[in-house]
Amino acid sequence: MDEKEISSNENRVEWSIAGLIALLSILTASTAYYSHMEDSNSTHNYFTSQSIIVEANSLYLEANQAIMYDMNSYDSYLIALNDGNESLAEFYFSGLSQSAIDSDNRSSGPFDDQYFDEMYGFATQREAEGQDLADKAASQNTAADEFQLAVLFSAVGLSLTGWASVISSTKLKFTFMGSSGVALGISVLQALSVG
Repeated sequence: MDEKEISSNENRVEWSIAGLIALLSILTASTAYYSHMEDSNSTHNYFTSQSIIVEANSLYLEANQAIMYDMNSYDSYLIALNDGNESLAEFYFSGLSQSAIDSDNRSSGPFDDQYFDEMYGFATQREAEGQDLADKAASQNTAADEFQLAVLFSAVGLSLTGWASVISSTKLKFTFMGSSGVALGISVLQALSVG
């Protein structure tokens, strides 16, 4: 080989190294960014889900109090009715929630399953929303971890490419560059497999 060919081959190798460094740097930065975004969304959704679940617990307590009030009022209504005191019975009956009044009119009532479903309905709905958001947060957290694994692979490839740029042995340069290419491929596959 003449000097011109050697110089041309060295230039190609240097350009290949520069290209690998650029690709691996962009891949490292982009997967780190996606990891951060997933992690940020996960954190937001997790804390929002916890807030919703706390609200649901409060709504369950509120529903429990309303149910206890309905049951006490209904007992007082029955006692007043059995004592023949219609005005007092009407007073207690008028204090019942609409769900309790509706359940009293049903053949399965009073205080049937539909009554409890109605009383706990909003709390149950909010709890389900909170749990769904917590599940989404967990999924986003897993995605952030998977992107971090892609960052690791591309950082290793970037390091190997850096070493290839300072090694004088051509065989070692190609070995390190080949290893960098493998790390690039693994990183891309890992990033594409997220989700």
